[in-house]
Amino acid sequence: MLKKADLKKFKEIYRKHIVKDFPREERSSLNNFKKRIKNKNEDVFVFVENNKEKAYTIIANLENDYILISFLAVFEGYRSQGIGTKLLEEIEDKFKNKKGIILEVESPEDASDEKDKSIREKRIKFYKKSNYQILKNTKIYFGNIAFNIMLLNNKDNIDEKEISKSLNDFYTRTFKRYDKTLIFKVI
Repeated sequence: MLKKADLKKFKEIYRKHIVKDFPREERSSLNNFKKRIKNKNEDVFVFVENNKEKAYTIIANLENDYILISFLAVFEGYRSQGIGTKLLEEIEDKFKNKKGIILEVESPEDASDEKDKSIREKRIKFYKKSNYQILKNTKIYFGNIAFNIMLLNNKDNIDEKEISKSLNDFYTRTFKRYDKTLIFKVI
């Protein structure tokens, strides 16, 4: 079950998990995240199964009727148990009326070494198993880190220009307002 988290729960997730799960250059500070959540730019959800919290995600509503999974991770003790797949299924069900679900995954071509490349390729394979596809003409860069954009398309056609614009508008609005230290570029 996907449960919306309040700010208190988010702080706990940030301190216990996000700081371990995502490198500093890929995440905002706790204060900037709190501002974004308070202003309804993003929502935090916890995946609960058998009364145990097992994963979390941060989701933004974008213009043009898309959502962006900006963060998604399974808690350490529950990895490799199918929880990530269940979490994606819950997200897909909750947002099935949207045009599509967008996520970012680090580009394997830009990995620092073979181990990092392998991890990135596994992530892409995981999302592809859930019917996400890599958009060929859209990438995002946070500083020097390149991300492929993947999409679960809930409608018939894909308009990459519309998706790029939605992402660019979201990041421009978010980073200019809350976190001027993160530099991005959507191409």
